Amino acid sequence: MTEYLDPTDSVAVPRKTATRPATLDGKVVTLLDISKAQGNHLLDRIEELLRERAAPKAIIRKKKPTFARPAPDALRREIVGATDVVVEGLAD
Repeated sequence: MTEYLDPTDSVAVPRKTATRPATLDGKVVTLLDISKAQGNHLLDRIEELLRERAAPKAIIRKKKPTFARPAPDALRREIVGATDVVVEGLAD
């Protein structure tokens, strides 16, 4: 008999989502590339649209070393300490 294992957790963990700002004007926006193929192209387009449609204080680009693992703690601290909004981009 073959046994199949479900890798998902059987108990959902409730999570609170971040409050979204009413506008991106005057905000520091970080665009986080998770290192998946072509993700930078998606973030390039998002940056272009942000510059056209909003007036952010700054747009910062960051990149994870690999998509296979969570962002290193130092990178997370750096982003949290310097940004108002994070956009995480991935693509294949």
